[in-house]
Amino acid sequence: MKLTDTKIAGLKLDAGKTDQIFFDDEISGFGVRIREGGSRKFVLHYRIGGNQRRHTIGAVGVLKLEEARHRARRALVDLGDGKDPAAEKAEIKQQARLSFKAAADDYIKVLQNRVAAGDLKPRSLVEIDRHLLKHFKALHGLVLSSISRATVASRLRELATNNGTGAADRTRSNVSTFFGWAIGEGLCQVNPVDGTNRHSEPVERERALIQVTPGKAPDYDEIVAVWRGAPDNDYGKIVRLLILTMCRRDEIGSLERAEIDREARLIRLPGSRTKNGREHLVPLSDPALAILDTIEQRDGREFVFGSGKGGYSGWSKSKEQMDKAVKLKTPWTLHDLRRTGRTGVGILGVAPHVGEALLNHLPAKLLRTYDTNAYFKEKREALEIWAAHLMRLVDGEASNGADQGLNCRHAITRLRPPLQAQPNPS
Repeated sequence: MKLTDTKIAGLKLDAGKTDQIFFDDEISGFGVRIREGGSRKFVLHYRIGGNQRRHTIGAVGVLKLEEARHRARRALVDLGDGKDPAAEKAEIKQQARLSFKAAADDYIKVLQNRVAAGDLKPRSLVEIDRHLLKHFKALHGLVLSSISRATVASRLRELATNNGTGAADRTRSNVSTFFGWAIGEGLCQVNPVDGTNRHSEPVERERALIQVTPGKAPDYDEIVAVWRGAPDNDYGKIVRLLILTMCRRDEIGSLERAEIDREARLIRLPGSRTKNGREHLVPLSDPALAILDTIEQRDGREFVFGSGKGGYSGWSKSKEQMDKAVKLKTPWTLHDLRRTGRTGVGILGVAPHVGEALLNHLPAKLLRTYDTNAYFKEKREALEIWAAHLMRLVDGEASNGADQGLNCRHAITRLRPPLQAQPNPS
């Protein structure tokens, strides 16, 4: 029969059938396929290489009959030119599955599972999501294997211009990791990020606020100046706790009261709050406990510092104000305090593996496999020694280099008697 809109609307499956095609007399092989459940689609049946093939043209109602006939005729012309419309459609679908956007969506799902398992920090996922799905949106429709180094480099230059060199380099790093994952999944063969330029100069993180010169006594003037210049507010207390604990900025800035165990004299940082995803037990020296005891609990607030929805947030302004008060010759960052503490305990004779444990750094692969010792006792002793030595320097009781090594342990005892325990927070 010759199909018309009216006839198509009246088509019904024959009794007992769940799938039926009604062919059009006007175009050979063209018709309407009806399936149980209501699906109605224009199709074209043809032979190629002796094999029967079917090409779905589109849904009835979405496509008008005349448009469907036009596409069927065009497909038949392509067949005459040696093209297979069904194969080309399958290729297009396959390319869509291999597009940057499709692969990025799958990658994000993998990372979501890692977050749920505690192997990746939620804020890291937020950043990766932004870099792949926002900053590289212009590449979403491209097949991964077709993306060239030139295309990536061009997009990174745009980011550097519009969002800053730091944002461009962070995006570059996460996109490179994504392509490495895609190669492992067989979605592409090469990483087009390889060989592209960074847009900011790499900063060598070697700054410590203790000057160590071969043949000379260590110079502690800078760390003492920072301690003494720390203001009597949340920021100043955070700075001093960073010096004493060697924690990362946000580990103390977003510290929750539930993470403080006063009885055990430690902070329990869950893996969700550490960079490597591992729980970190931080022993608290008496000076550290004394600082925490000065902070009153704010009603209905679990965070120790700050006043907003999260932890402390006034970093930039507070650092600028402190830099004006403590005028060091060389700029410094809060992260430098970790390196300063690590340098300090090393000078005092603390073993390197214990110093690294204080930073919650993963040990070498061999140790990670065979040595499960957390060195908590050694970590506590090291931080007590560091606190005692620092307090003596701050109080002017020790000159630079005069109170080194484990001989400073006796200073720990003088720190304890003056401190009065405060009641535990409810």
